[in-house]
Amino acid sequence: MNKSSEEMENDREWEERLAAMAQALPRENEPSRMLEERTVSALRTRGILQVARRQPRMNSGWLAGGIAASIALFAMGVVFGQWLGTRHTAEVITAVQQNDALQVAAQLQRAGSEYVSALQAMAKLTDASNQQLAPQGREVALTGLYAAANEVVRLAPDDPVAAEILRGFQRARQQAAANQGTSPQRRVIWF
Repeated sequence: MNKSSEEMENDREWEERLAAMAQALPRENEPSRMLEERTVSALRTRGILQVARRQPRMNSGWLAGGIAASIALFAMGVVFGQWLGTRHTAEVITAVQQNDALQVAAQLQRAGSEYVSALQAMAKLTDASNQQLAPQGREVALTGLYAAANEVVRLAPDDPVAAEILRGFQRARQQAAANQGTSPQRRVIWF
């Protein structure tokens, strides 16, 4: 079925008129207030929409009491948490200190063994006709021994061995000063 040119012309006119009318329509149209009220009323009668319930206003006394109770509960929680934390922390510190004392004692044992091993190695080198190391090595060894004896006296003031070592160092300084004819000077080697 072929359309005649007249029908095609009518269709084109009709399409142009339809497009012009569509362009004249607004893009959006606000519903009237009356339409909105009728729609809400119909939805409520069908049970689809519920009536909004108003929240009762709080009395300012209740509000202040609630805030005070919240602050008191928070403060009690903080105090109780502090008490639990302090008790637990004291237990942990005691355990760590006991563990640390054992670790320090083990480290002290290793350091002492290393000190003795180093002195033995130095004695072997000195015996092997390396006499240049002897005075410097002896000075370092004596300085380490002096520092260790001072620390032992601080830890145990009544220890006779450490006290005697320190007195021996004092006598050696006095004798060296008398031999040189000068007052004793303290020599510190930092390492």
